[in-house]
Amino acid sequence: MSFNMLMLRCMIAAPPEPMAQESVADPILLAHRGLVQHAPENTLPAFAAAIELGLSIELDVYQTHDEHLVVIHDKTVERTTNGTGEVIKMTLAEIRKLDAGSWFDSRFSGEKVPTLEEVFKLIRERQRTPVTIALNMKVISPGIEKNIVRLVEKYELFDQLCAFGQPSDSSHRFKQANPKLQTTVYLNNSEAEQFTAALHDPLADCLWVHFIPTAEGMEQAHKLGKQVWLGLHIGEQQPDTWDKARAIKMDAICTDWPLECGQHWRLVANPSAL
Repeated sequence: MSFNMLMLRCMIAAPPEPMAQESVADPILLAHRGLVQHAPENTLPAFAAAIELGLSIELDVYQTHDEHLVVIHDKTVERTTNGTGEVIKMTLAEIRKLDAGSWFDSRFSGEKVPTLEEVFKLIRERQRTPVTIALNMKVISPGIEKNIVRLVEKYELFDQLCAFGQPSDSSHRFKQANPKLQTTVYLNNSEAEQFTAALHDPLADCLWVHFIPTAEGMEQAHKLGKQVWLGLHIGEQQPDTWDKARAIKMDAICTDWPLECGQHWRLVANPSAL
């Protein structure tokens, strides 16, 4: 085990065993850009830490100028690396020269912006149970859908991955490349009234929503075989939001605080464990 992974496991208070024992009725916990409280976002250590602790992951993908897929959130590299430039205008070699870890902590100095293939390989090697992958599409570069599908096919991740954030024409291109690639309909908090209609959209294998649906809406979604994932208050510790989503049986919650969410539910179930 690498030094970084040993350090991360020491930093994190909650052990992996209780996380694995969560009720099957609990929403999947999607670690937003990995375990970002303990490692630099969208890096292999952040994803490895989440996987080791039984979490699922959300990540962001761009295509470089030379058509490689890289995992980074912003359109430019300034915030999370020591470089400058727009991701889609840079080559993979240029991006790989950058330090994507020092901004977070000097112990991550030299960490690279990972390729999507590296993340998929990590998941395949480390997951003990299937890790759900929420793939956030950023800039829709020409050919990006086919290139993503090729990797999903290579690592046999169709049952674990859903792409979200893309417009409908991009979802159509995903389905043309391979109908097994799961796509979403994305609804902001101002679009709650469109929930029922969205359930009948053929491109909506999953709904990514920024509001708490009604219990009746969730029951309808499940009858139609659709999953509903929550992207509300991602950066905040909001136990009341987590509890509402759990109570109506939402399928997943994307959060910067997945360990705290899991611990909150365990303490609710067993207050004496405090």
